[in-house]
Amino acid sequence: MQTLYEILGAPFGWVISLFYGITNNYLLSILCLTIIVRLCLLPASISQQKGMAKQARLQPKLRRIQKKYEGDQRKIQEETQALYAREGTSGMTAGCLPTLIQLPIMLGLFQVNYHPLTMVLRIPDSVVEALKAVAKPLAEAENPNLSASRLDYQIEILTLKVFNQIDKASIPGLTDDMIARITQFSDKFNFLGMNLSSVPNYKSFSELWAIPIISGLIALLMSIYSLARQRKMNPEMAKNPAMGCTMLMTPLMQVWFGFLFPISVGIYSIMSVSLSFLQMVILNHLYAPKKVLARLMVEETIYRRSKEENMKKLQKTESEEE
Repeated sequence: MQTLYEILGAPFGWVISLFYGITNNYLLSILCLTIIVRLCLLPASISQQKGMAKQARLQPKLRRIQKKYEGDQRKIQEETQALYAREGTSGMTAGCLPTLIQLPIMLGLFQVNYHPLTMVLRIPDSVVEALKAVAKPLAEAENPNLSASRLDYQIEILTLKVFNQIDKASIPGLTDDMIARITQFSDKFNFLGMNLSSVPNYKSFSELWAIPIISGLIALLMSIYSLARQRKMNPEMAKNPAMGCTMLMTPLMQVWFGFLFPISVGIYSIMSVSLSFLQMVILNHLYAPKKVLARLMVEETIYRRSKEENMKKLQKTESEEE
């Protein structure tokens, strides 16, 4: 598992470090990453919006299939899949995939969060190792209940917390510039008084619970909005089990992730879900189902007429040759 963290953390560490060098703020760096991720997913979101409109258009044909083969579920499924294949669409216009895509990002941010000296500030490894060696006894004294394995994994974060107690002159290669950068990062590594490395404990209520709860609530609002659109545009599709997956599983997964990861990752989740919700509202306006269906009908009419004209030209050519 540690190897997976390291593999996923490397590219996200590079991106976060790049944006931190520009913004000089860790949370702003995460926001920049969030925007890039949403932009990368934009084509898929547009395709999903168009797919929903296609589903609405297919409803009369789907109802005819269900009526014709009533009682034969296997035949209904076969004919439905054949219809989807002919129309170039799918029965899944929504689902849990967008949430699952966030998982590797969260794992990568988890790794970056616990290795800020190495992955964000890009302090040389030799200096980091020397800092950790000096900080470890101090961290053990301040965190007596922390297991040895967790102490080793979190030692860079703990080094930030005890950095003021370290004799900087005893660290080979530690320059004044590095000291200033580490001190500044440490001072800003919090959100509303909460340390960004803190992980909410579901067994013990605290202010940290606000992060997973807010993330889940925003995801729930987005799911309700999505389901309401489906019912308005396509009542039959709203009964699809995938709708239930989106309605319930996505918010639950957001809350679950919120209690698994540090709040810096949870804040990324809030940013991502909020931007996704905003994106959904905008796309629903720009790619309203009626507009999409109108374009599809025009395109199909043009294609059909072009095909008819080509057939006529082909027949005329064959006739002249004879």
